Amino acid sequence: MAYIVGQREFWGLPFKVTPAVLVPRPDSETLIEVAQRLLPDRQRPWRFLDLGVGSGCLLLTLLHEYPAARGVGLELSTAALGIAQDNASILGVGDRTTLVPGDWRLPDWHRRLGGPFDLIVSNPPYIEAAAIDRLMPEVARFEPKAALDGGPDGLAAYRSIATAAPALLAREGLLLVELGEGQVPEIVKIFKAAGLAVEGPWKDLNGIDRILSATH
Repeated sequence: MAYIVGQREFWGLPFKVTPAVLVPRPDSETLIEVAQRLLPDRQRPWRFLDLGVGSGCLLLTLLHEYPAARGVGLELSTAALGIAQDNASILGVGDRTTLVPGDWRLPDWHRRLGGPFDLIVSNPPYIEAAAIDRLMPEVARFEPKAALDGGPDGLAAYRSIATAAPALLAREGLLLVELGEGQVPEIVKIFKAAGLAVEGPWKDLNGIDRILSATH
């Protein structure tokens, strides 16, 4: 339905959506809640990074809530980058948003992003590749596969993020990631192996472990 009307509300804000991006979901609002809890100073000029920015719902909502912050969004899809740019303009945060094309599957993908960043957020693809066709039809048939496919075990993106996080995070910087049901133990192992200290998880509205926090 969101694709038909071309818009979906997230955190009370209007986001333009097309089949080039995932439809923003209420579960993802948990990440915004955790960010506000861990970064209580709304007026500080924080630097944010969103890995896999999609529609921009995470990064642009954070920039809306933190008026002195600036943010960078990385995205593989050029069509999705266009949607995120439109949403940045609609929400009045375009002058504080930098959108960068990139692919975290490539070597040294993180080196062009600048930094360091006070907060890195991501809702990466976390569905096992073989399970995508078994998702609800409105997801499997219409939402972008690249934003769903997390590789054979659903964890490929987390490995890339964990490897790059120490170089991207500022001192005492935070990494917040969304994850799928039952994935906490394996992602904790991945993050700890990369030298990250992990906190959480935080549960979504349905009581499912949804967000992990990590520091370096």
